[in-house]
Amino acid sequence: MMTNPTFTFYISGHGFGHASRQQAIIRYLSDAGARVHVKTPTPQKFFDFPNVSYHNQRYDIGLIQPDSLTVDVEATFQWYREFLKRQPALVAEEVTFIHEHNVSVIVSDMPAIAFEIAESAGIPSVACTHFTWDWVYRQYLPEYDHHADIVETLSASYNKATLALQMPFAHPFDMFDTIEEISLVINMPTKSRDEIRADFAVPEGHKVCLLSMGGMTWGDSDVSALRDMRGWSFWVMPDMWEHVSDLPYCTPIPTNTPDYQNLIAASDVLVGKAGWSTIAEIIAHRTPMLYTLRDGYSENTLLQSALQTHANCRYVEKSAFQTGAWIRHLSELVERDYTWSDIPINGAEIASRRLLEIASSHQE
Repeated sequence: MMTNPTFTFYISGHGFGHASRQQAIIRYLSDAGARVHVKTPTPQKFFDFPNVSYHNQRYDIGLIQPDSLTVDVEATFQWYREFLKRQPALVAEEVTFIHEHNVSVIVSDMPAIAFEIAESAGIPSVACTHFTWDWVYRQYLPEYDHHADIVETLSASYNKATLALQMPFAHPFDMFDTIEEISLVINMPTKSRDEIRADFAVPEGHKVCLLSMGGMTWGDSDVSALRDMRGWSFWVMPDMWEHVSDLPYCTPIPTNTPDYQNLIAASDVLVGKAGWSTIAEIIAHRTPMLYTLRDGYSENTLLQSALQTHANCRYVEKSAFQTGAWIRHLSELVERDYTWSDIPINGAEIASRRLLEIASSHQE
């Protein structure tokens, strides 16, 4: 007799985007009665569902960033070099955990170690993402070729995945043998637009601007011109509060705020760094975005193409963003006549159903 399956998710702690999209998939699995262990340094608030246990541990570094728009490449490679020295012992520990908890399937977004664990444990593994870290790191090799071995090691680990569920706006998945495309993975609102605005006491008739860097710190972008904006309310993350605490109609978002997608859906515009999960949410909820990008980041082309094709958006160069020049574009963007394209947004349901199928096959 088949029992409810158990999954272990290994999720990158680089920003909140990886956790946000896996949150949507884990929600479906929880509703289906599956047991889920989540292993990530991302805050537990993303995974507060029945049958889900949270383990605060890091399995990759992503990119080391002093702030949301700056990358320390050498420090990133050095972190990974030290991590790979410890990886065999950590794999052994995780295999013990997998067997003790009767885990059927491992899911990764996108710690490469997950596929080493799955191979050693003898169970299926699924990559669920739109990019891999070896692809991101490879762009830096012309200048950091002494770290090429790290990139090749990650590629070899990814190649051990049983299946890759490829989200839209992805790079070529050459590192995987078996690939299935899925649609956008997003979180559906749990409150109405009016309810969220009431929670934040937004004055009648005000436009709402959500300022967010996807789980990264705001950095040094000048926001002093917000003082002169009339008819606007601004929702800001806690790390930005010190920059705007003396300005009218600026409200901090509590650190433990659940269901961040509600804020995106209730806003008239989102301002911040483009990242996959953020643009998936703004496309799904039809929220305009005024965005900037990290310099020289390989994902930029993918993100800009998605935004320019599917969203009401405006790009602001990093230098202009940091001087606060983006502020003068807010009203223009919100008032623009724009027809949103229809794009399937049921990727979380598709992914969870596929994971349950794999788990069922493994149990037979």
